[in-house]
Amino acid sequence: MKNFLRKNAWDADNGGQFVDQEGNYTDLYWYAKGVQVMKSKPISDPTSWWFYAAIHGQYLVSTAESGTIPTEFPNWEKIQSIPPDAQLNSPPSKKLIDLFWDQCQHGTWFFPPWHRGYLAALENILRNIISQECNGPDTWALPYWNYLNQSQVFAENKIPPAFTLSDLPDGSPNPLYVPERYGPNGDKNIMVIVAPNTTEDPSANDECQWDTIFSEPTLESTGTGNLNGYFYGGEETGFMHSNGGFGDLESNPHNFVHVMVGGFNGQPWTGDGSDAIEGLMADPGIAGLDPIFYLHHANVDRMWAAWNVTGKNANSQNPNWLAGPSSQGNSQFAMPLDDSGTPWYYTPEDVQDTENLKYYNGEMYSYSYDDLSLVSYDTTPPASLRENLTERLSKLGVTGTIEKNLKIPTHMNSELIGASKNSISLNSGSTQETVKLDSAAWKSVSKSFSKASANELPDEIYLQLDNVRGTNNANFLSLYVNDIFVRSVALFGIRMASQKDSAHGEGLTFKFNITHVIDSLHLKGDFDINSLDVQIKTRNPIPEESGITVGRISIYRIS
Repeated sequence: MKNFLRKNAWDADNGGQFVDQEGNYTDLYWYAKGVQVMKSKPISDPTSWWFYAAIHGQYLVSTAESGTIPTEFPNWEKIQSIPPDAQLNSPPSKKLIDLFWDQCQHGTWFFPPWHRGYLAALENILRNIISQECNGPDTWALPYWNYLNQSQVFAENKIPPAFTLSDLPDGSPNPLYVPERYGPNGDKNIMVIVAPNTTEDPSANDECQWDTIFSEPTLESTGTGNLNGYFYGGEETGFMHSNGGFGDLESNPHNFVHVMVGGFNGQPWTGDGSDAIEGLMADPGIAGLDPIFYLHHANVDRMWAAWNVTGKNANSQNPNWLAGPSSQGNSQFAMPLDDSGTPWYYTPEDVQDTENLKYYNGEMYSYSYDDLSLVSYDTTPPASLRENLTERLSKLGVTGTIEKNLKIPTHMNSELIGASKNSISLNSGSTQETVKLDSAAWKSVSKSFSKASANELPDEIYLQLDNVRGTNNANFLSLYVNDIFVRSVALFGIRMASQKDSAHGEGLTFKFNITHVIDSLHLKGDFDINSLDVQIKTRNPIPEESGITVGRISIYRIS
């Protein structure tokens, strides 16, 4: 069995270019030639670029009974970089659309395996085109863009130059270039802002790699094994095209990079931004149209492989994850393999190992990465993971012997202890809200702190932004509680999650562990309170025609 090697697009020999130092064509050049052929085919062809982008998500036809498609941007017919050859007015048959389109798994534990199968299927179509139609190598594999790599040679957080050139070396138009990329600052400087999670300006990093648990059925406490809330892989769900149960890998760097690369066409805080000029990568319904999408996801896939191999972390062995959403009566994962739409059906179990991937008709497929370092940005675990239960109890003044090797409780109780009364319309910049606490419930929290011991653990406190709706994908929200910074989140997918049809409409949901804020109140002696002050900041201005609303701010105690 041949093993295909996926390499860094910023390889030292090519510097992200089409030709290396010795004058040889690089993997990026052959990627461009393959994409060029795929883009020449009409959308009705399952091996066309447009069909494959629609597998991830699309705004061309409705695939829901009560769904509607925008008449203006992001309707695909309004996107400048889609040529007439795509023949968008002649979509494929309803049978093919129903089987393949709008499949991307987000806000779910199926996020990593679904996208792995998506990349493998596309990689095989491209390799066949490259070797059979372009006289290229039959060993070609999809490169990856490791924007987190702290290289001494290149600024790898910047998009590889091959994606910014207007022409290929042979003089033909470069299919890897699309004009609808605006970058994090709206100035077409396409890069990823990289920094620790502790910064108040939204920044991408690979702190998720320090997680040690793939998933749990309910929101658990942070600490060793879980950075933010839904562990590494995401919330345990059925088929989920859009939701808010983001695992740490999906939340950051995945969502952050999508929003930063796509961006918006306008300078921050000028007020001239609009949804109509968001970049392709910022919205899952158009992201697959941008060729950089697949190099971004190859890096996310590489991180998952490194988490397994180098980090020695295990995937879920829950039968519902291994079998995929079909185990719960939902759709199977399916990818087209040829121009007639022959499907490859796969499960998470089939694709959890890159070197033993169970491919079409049971054939085994193998690929690997040239770098499986666990982390690329910071080799020091973040503070939220360094503080284990023993350290937290010591900080809270628990004395005496603390039991070692404490196990995760078999059952945890969740209780709502406070909530905003009405929905909240966010302002550009900062929005303030005071969330009243239920006095009886808060007494239970206070009691858990006063009686805290190794056998009676103090509560964990979570804040949840429910039903965050809007159309402004190219933005970030940063949460503060009592003036203490908690965490930033990206709004990637908010438009699709807010569509009012059978699959969407509830918006996005974000969960934040604010236990460290409550610990701070306890230590300061400010525990006798009846409310918490919540501040939500947007990184970029909200277009006038696109409000962002939060259905409710909810606060829970986990005991």
